[in-house]
Amino acid sequence: MTVFQFLLILVVVVAGAIAARFLPGERSLALKRIFAILFVLAAVFAILVPGALTAVANFFGIGRGTDLLLYLFIVAMLIFATATVRAKARSDSRVTDLARSVALMEARIREGRDGGEDPDS
Repeated sequence: MTVFQFLLILVVVVAGAIAARFLPGERSLALKRIFAILFVLAAVFAILVPGALTAVANFFGIGRGTDLLLYLFIVAMLIFATATVRAKARSDSRVTDLARSVALMEARIREGRDGGEDPDS
C-alpha cells in the first residue's frame, strides 16, 4: 500500500464516520448510516484494488474504472441537488407557515389590547 492509498483511505473513513454520526433526520438515520458505512467499505476496496473497479466498469460496458466513478459521481450529485432543492422548499414552506401564525397571533394580541371593540360601530 502506498502512502497516498493510506491517506485516501484515512480521509474516506473519517468522512464516512462524520457523515454517519452527524447526518440529520431521525426517520432515516439508520439507513443513512448503513449507506455511509457501505460507501466507506466500497471506497476502501476501490482504493486497495483499483483493478476490480475497472473489471466492474468493463462488465457494464465502460472502458475504465475512473469513468465509472465519474458517472456515479454525476448521478450522486444530481440526487443530492434534487434532495437539497426539495429540503429547501420544505423549509421555505415551514417558514411561511410560521410567519402566518405569528402575524395572526400579533393581530389577536393587538385586537385584545384595543379592547376588542370595533371602532366603526
